[in-house]
Amino acid sequence: MIKSRLSDRNPQAFGFLITLLGVTFFFPDALVVRLIGGDTMTIAVWRGLVAGSVTLAAIAVFDRTSLPNLRDVLSWPSLAMIVLQGLGSIFFLASLGETSAANALLILATAPFLAALLSWAILKERIDAPTWGAILTVFAGVAIIGAGSVSGGHVLGDLFALGNACTIAAYYVVLRMVPQRKLLASIALGFLLTSVIALPFAEMAPYTAEQALLVFLSGGVILAGGVALLQIGPRYLPAAEVSMITMLEIVAGPLLVWAVIGENPGQKTLLGGTVILIAIAAHSLIKLRQSQRPA
Repeated sequence: MIKSRLSDRNPQAFGFLITLLGVTFFFPDALVVRLIGGDTMTIAVWRGLVAGSVTLAAIAVFDRTSLPNLRDVLSWPSLAMIVLQGLGSIFFLASLGETSAANALLILATAPFLAALLSWAILKERIDAPTWGAILTVFAGVAIIGAGSVSGGHVLGDLFALGNACTIAAYYVVLRMVPQRKLLASIALGFLLTSVIALPFAEMAPYTAEQALLVFLSGGVILAGGVALLQIGPRYLPAAEVSMITMLEIVAGPLLVWAVIGENPGQKTLLGGTVILIAIAAHSLIKLRQSQRPA
């Protein structure tokens, strides 16, 4: 009932709050993956299997009407979400295996620009001045980070991170194109696709009890819970604005990894991350003030 009242009275504020909550789930994701350790493709296999199983079980218990039939699964929005989710998780974990957590997450700052371009080209959505200003500022922060890592030998990992940004941008645009479709089951199938893609490349070394618990936390709680929330937010916000909110993970994730296991992101990464955080905060405040103005 609270959801209904808020989403009807102020859809933009509701979308903002749900998206912010979903992003909060992902704050410790990179840290948990680092703590699991070992082969990242093995993590991808088990993480995808756990996330897919937990999500499908939750749907079966709480919302059986969302379970799709074969026709629904083979529709273009469903297939798009399955592929995007499957590839996105692979790109994310592969980037963590080939570059620093800071680089892997901060390169995702390209997602708003990619989402804006896709929204403009496909949905004909207008991107307002505050959003464009925030996007340009975010890219300034990314440029600062890139200047500090040109000679770091992380090109492959950075390319994987860029691939992840592309899938995230497309993911939100698809949700905007079919706002009434229930696609959570398709996303769960995408989690399982991650396992299928990663399996041929995985070492599949046995896990300790602690590693198994961390895998469940990463897949069954962080990934399944965060994605479930993030498939609601874009129904109420333009894709570029949703992507901007998700940039909070890009700042919080590396800081957590640094604080807990000492993976120092470097001075330029810290400076660039600060610029990104300022851009996100300023943009969010402007959009919230605009949403409170009378129509």
